[in-house]
Amino acid sequence: MAMSNELLQRNDSIFATTAFDLKNEESYLTTGCSKFDQFLRGGIPKKGILQIYGESGIGKTQLALQLCLTVQVPESEGGAAAAAVYICTEDTFPSRRLQELLTQSQLSKKCCTTGDSIFVEHVATMEELEVCVIQKIPLLINSRKIGLLVIDSIAAPYRAEYNDNELKKRAKSLRSIGHQLHKFGSDYTISVVCINQVSAVIGSNIQEDIHKKQQPTLGIIWAGMITNSLQLYRQGKRRYACMVVSPYLPRNVLEFRITSAGVTGIT
Repeated sequence: MAMSNELLQRNDSIFATTAFDLKNEESYLTTGCSKFDQFLRGGIPKKGILQIYGESGIGKTQLALQLCLTVQVPESEGGAAAAAVYICTEDTFPSRRLQELLTQSQLSKKCCTTGDSIFVEHVATMEELEVCVIQKIPLLINSRKIGLLVIDSIAAPYRAEYNDNELKKRAKSLRSIGHQLHKFGSDYTISVVCINQVSAVIGSNIQEDIHKKQQPTLGIIWAGMITNSLQLYRQGKRRYACMVVSPYLPRNVLEFRITSAGVTGIT
């Protein structure tokens, strides 16, 4: 055993970094709320893919819009001094709500954020999403500093029914999209947020907790691409956030509310 320890110490320099080193090198984008940042232990990672999922109207888009503002603020304030890309795959871009946040958000007032630093793209199909993510966004990155990419939602272009051949095509598309999104984070330190829908779990009952009754759509292929998965849900009239999947965060819960000024944590 002593010889083994000696060999390990002698060859310690072979390993350039440790897992602890990598965690300390992580950088984060503020959510604009100190309680939410504390809950996430820093904010939204600037690497990997954060999935935000939950039922309709729970606040997924609200949080994504807020991040489009926080990414613009200086790094000293927790931002990236950069622009955002917002890919809409379902509804029109919520410009009215954005204008409200621009006038009501304290961080926006302090740092003078603007809608001119949010690039919006609408796509409807799987093929259009691939072109946007794999071809268009890299061109934009070459001309502008981008700090955030939002896809709202990742599920919509893949919603149709598929036969066996089309399922293979869908799986290939999800892998291609996922690899490119990870590349944005690793190469350009861009925070990537993908909003997802939920589906009810067959066989679940009313006594089971919400994490078992609701699961994000797109199945195991997409689940394998996700770094962190944040669920937003309701219990009665209250809203909660829970980090269901994360390589470093425990499954804690944060109550939050939505006001004219944005999304804020309560406890």
